[in-house]
Amino acid sequence: MHNKTFIFDLDGTLLNSNESISQRTVESIKKIFEMGSFIIIASGRMYKSTRLIVEKYMPFLHNNIPIVSYNGAYVVSHTGEVVFESDILKDLAIKVIEDLKKHDTHVQIYLNDDLITDKDNDEIKQYAKHSGVEYKIVKDIVEHIKQHGEPTKILAINQPEKLDIIQKSMTEKYGNTLNIVRSFSIYLDFLNKDSSKGLALKKLKEIYRFNLEEAYIFGDSENDISMLSLSKNSYAMANANEHVKESARNITLSNDEEGVAIVLEKIISNFSNSN
Repeated sequence: MHNKTFIFDLDGTLLNSNESISQRTVESIKKIFEMGSFIIIASGRMYKSTRLIVEKYMPFLHNNIPIVSYNGAYVVSHTGEVVFESDILKDLAIKVIEDLKKHDTHVQIYLNDDLITDKDNDEIKQYAKHSGVEYKIVKDIVEHIKQHGEPTKILAINQPEKLDIIQKSMTEKYGNTLNIVRSFSIYLDFLNKDSSKGLALKKLKEIYRFNLEEAYIFGDSENDISMLSLSKNSYAMANANEHVKESARNITLSNDEEGVAIVLEKIISNFSNSN
């Protein structure tokens, strides 16, 4: 089984609605790992937040796998080396933030893997709790960018129907220069055009020489489409929307029904029977 590759999204895929990974799911991942499979975690989360999840639920993977974070804007090898990093140009980032603020929405930025905003509100508190990281409050994020450099990601948080409107108008304006994608119904991500989970996997493929077209890829959100469409063994979760399901070759049960574990157990039993 050592030539098989498995790529997992976290939120809405491995993580259930309680934001934890079930024991059954952890066991099935551990089993494929022990059988020699190559595993990649690909998340929209910050790098440190993604690593925290791996260390908490799947410590056996720690320092053994590459991690794609920020939807592909920050990619780290199994040895902890940064393989790829692409930030948003300073002037562009400032324009985007100024436009988002006109939409009366919460905005936060990620710079040097720190979570930064200029309003200490419920949105940032809930997000920090969700990602398990501390946050910094600065006087003004635009000023902060001017002084400290380019952010890896900008995130707007709002009610889903409000974000639909914001996404539409921001995509019309910035769709050619940025990758604008939903990572959650209430989260809208802005990234460098060269950043997506799909592009990150293509970069990792050059380093690790795995077969991407046959990799087992699992995801549930719009930010997973770029990777789900790369393999004939891709699985959208039942909790994904139609748009995402269309980009995958297969559909499994939802993240609350251990959809990933069910597929992995089947692969493990097929492999054991064929040996």
